[in-house]
Amino acid sequence: MSDYQCLEYKKVGMVTAIHLNRPDSLNAFNRQMRSELLIALEHANQDSDVRVVVLGANGRGFSSGADLAEGFLDGQTVEDQILDEYGPILSLIGAMDKTVIAASPGVMAGVGAAIAMRCDLLVMAETGNLMMAFSNVGLVPDGGASWQLLRYLGYQRCYALMAEGGRIDASICLNAGIANKLAPADQVLDTAMTWAEKLALRAPVALREMKKLLRQAADDSYDETVKREAKAQKICVETADAKEAMQAFFEKRPPVFRGE
Repeated sequence: MSDYQCLEYKKVGMVTAIHLNRPDSLNAFNRQMRSELLIALEHANQDSDVRVVVLGANGRGFSSGADLAEGFLDGQTVEDQILDEYGPILSLIGAMDKTVIAASPGVMAGVGAAIAMRCDLLVMAETGNLMMAFSNVGLVPDGGASWQLLRYLGYQRCYALMAEGGRIDASICLNAGIANKLAPADQVLDTAMTWAEKLALRAPVALREMKKLLRQAADDSYDETVKREAKAQKICVETADAKEAMQAFFEKRPPVFRGE
């Protein structure tokens, strides 16, 4: 689609690739890019032919965070901006039926890192890193970054990272579970696309229900999760895809999933 100024949007088979495209600012989020990203994600989510979304970036990094030079709208506070302009993006990534893979070719900082961590999966450059430099300018992390990092790193490591305005390398992100895969910087996007194409061949309904279960499980009790799993399993068992998988098993062939 050619209507975007700050993004590139491309559909390849059952995968949509959305690339942040402000490389001169290290893909800092200005108002235009926030608006376009929400529109692009909504478009991909509404496309029934799309099963996986890759959220990548052009240039040396995923994003340096918010574009601090832009400022706020008249009467707008920073709280308003976070909730009104970033909030819908973060909510949609978590709620959409599609699997979303973030692909970071270098640094991911601030709210850019928060958006990458909000995705279902993450591929990072081997030489990349995650930065939480908020305290260097007297600010706190936002975009849900503190929620994410606390769960990955534990309180002490998370607090040290945030308080010192520090960074953690890609290898540490991989070991902590923040990143799923590492790749050379110039192969990050291709690695994410190859992974997306493989996932797109799997049963869409099952992947959708898995995502819902995992997103909810952090807030549910064990017993509540068992009940949710049972309901999700009922949905999956009744799909044509489940019947196709069983047939393919007996016929000793790969299943062909249609999302039905």
